[in-house]
Amino acid sequence: MYRLRGARILITGASSGIGAATAFALARRHARLALCARRVDRLQSVAEQCYHLGAQEVILRQVDVGLPDEARAFVDEVQRQMGRIDVVINNAGVGWHGALTDMPDRKIWELVQTNLLGYVWVTQAALPGMIEAQSGLIINVGSVVGFRPVPYAAVYSATKHAVTGLSHALRGELSGTGVKVSTVYPGTTITAFEGRRQGGRFSRTPDQVAKMIVGAIRWPRRDIIPFPYRLAALAEPFIGGLLDHAVGEVERRQEQVPAAPIPPLPEVDRTPALRDDEPPPGAR
Repeated sequence: MYRLRGARILITGASSGIGAATAFALARRHARLALCARRVDRLQSVAEQCYHLGAQEVILRQVDVGLPDEARAFVDEVQRQMGRIDVVINNAGVGWHGALTDMPDRKIWELVQTNLLGYVWVTQAALPGMIEAQSGLIINVGSVVGFRPVPYAAVYSATKHAVTGLSHALRGELSGTGVKVSTVYPGTTITAFEGRRQGGRFSRTPDQVAKMIVGAIRWPRRDIIPFPYRLAALAEPFIGGLLDHAVGEVERRQEQVPAAPIPPLPEVDRTPALRDDEPPPGAR
């Protein structure tokens, strides 16, 4: 169990969506935050709101985590300024929707560099300090498509499968070191993502996903999969082949229907700070 007040937490992809919502949730619990993203204007706004919500410290930098030199330099700077890093939240990600045959080379590289290699570079740079301190937590924000791939998102699904593999393999490597690894599978999230709003019957807001991440920090465990997606994970070995075809047919039909207008994103949750000993909703 990790104490959140004063915890030194690094978040990638913190300029919007799940990353920003997680920064706000941790700011309300008075954590010390190191935030990075490619969109520095939005990141500056997130940092200001974090101070307003109660963050003890906020470091922000414009970083493309897909570039190893930039990712490692940011981690090194945070360790110098904060002394060490208690928690890394790998969240930066990009998406692309369409047939694989239509996907440009540059987008393939962008997805692999950001969604997978960005996690590798940041984690690799942060681990030595955590291992030396015999304490630390890596949280990788994965996706339900990490175990239930979606047609017309082949490369994105592949990168999220890779994140799951990276996380599970690292758990074994780090066994006995005091460093833990958790993977959060948000499912469908209501957030603007590569021009498409992700939504649906079981969709969640960024604030709801942020609560999952906060819960993972306080009570680390291997996989955090919300209902009903956990049922899909259990069913995948048995009916995965049927789902491939069924989901593919649904996606093909959707591709022929004009996209609905995108409604505005929900307002930022500005509820008062919570006590550090208050468990997250649903915790046992």
